[in-house]
Amino acid sequence: MTSDKVIKRLSKHVIFYGIAVLISNTFLAYIIGMDQVIQIIREPVSLHAGGFAAMIIFSFIFYIVFARLREQVCTTICPYGRLQGVMLDNKSLVVAYDFVRGEPRGKIQKSKLVQQPALAGDASEEYINSVQNKLGDCIDCKLCIHVCPTGIDIRNGTQLECVNCTACMDACDEVMEKVSRPKGLIRLDSIEGIEKGDRKIFNTRTIAYSVVLFVLIGVEVLLFSLRSDVEVLLLRTGGLLSQEQADGTISNLYNYQLINKTNDSLIIEFKLLQPDTGIFEIVGGAKPSVNKNSKSEGAAFIKIPKNNLESGKNKILVGVYSEGKLITKVKTTFFGPIK
Repeated sequence: MTSDKVIKRLSKHVIFYGIAVLISNTFLAYIIGMDQVIQIIREPVSLHAGGFAAMIIFSFIFYIVFARLREQVCTTICPYGRLQGVMLDNKSLVVAYDFVRGEPRGKIQKSKLVQQPALAGDASEEYINSVQNKLGDCIDCKLCIHVCPTGIDIRNGTQLECVNCTACMDACDEVMEKVSRPKGLIRLDSIEGIEKGDRKIFNTRTIAYSVVLFVLIGVEVLLFSLRSDVEVLLLRTGGLLSQEQADGTISNLYNYQLINKTNDSLIIEFKLLQPDTGIFEIVGGAKPSVNKNSKSEGAAFIKIPKNNLESGKNKILVGVYSEGKLITKVKTTFFGPIK
């Protein structure tokens, strides 16, 4: 162990931990938003001691993945391979070894190689006879195993540890070029494609999955198109009855919550649409405001003339406006006097 090695190893682990911290903060940004993350970073640690400790722990976990676990995440921890295996059949495109063409394996001598064109379709009759009468195309160099990040032998078939990085394909193609044999001994293909030469990208399963995917995309687009810029929650305050005012109106107390999904600060105004004879009165008098990508809460009274109400529950409709423009409508209930 020399000083040069110590510096290199220390630098490597510092870089690993730096990447882990970046990943942790990016993950946090998905939950609370990038603006909030930047604000937390700028503020003193003492204001966010709990969150800071959690980020240190998450960063350490990601660092362990970089520094120690590595391929064991794919082979042991990650559930993706096990889930993906359920969705595969003999027609699914996977990174596959052509065992029909490659077997039996065996070492070859360069002096005995039969020269032939690179493409399998143009192979000479002499080359075809040599393959049939002697060894397969796989020379058992094991480079496909050496380059695999999870250490599997793709020649043993599809395995859950395979991450489809195609490193084995590149290594095998280079070897095939050197021994003057066609590329594609390891390639993206299906079991049926290897055994029967029947290669179809679209089959019943892929079409069914595609239909489901497009339906989900359509639903997502519809939900985004129907999404309002401001989400409003308006609920009657629990445990309080309606009250009759001196002017003959009946009042109910409500709690409201505003969620601003835009990049602009908004000043909100409420108006009673049904019935249109009522009054929406904010507790405190000032119009509620909500900053960009944040939420605001408050309380308000709704007052409706007694003669416009039925006994018990009444359905009402409230309009939410900003700068005179209707943003959304909210339905809620209003308790009238019991007759």
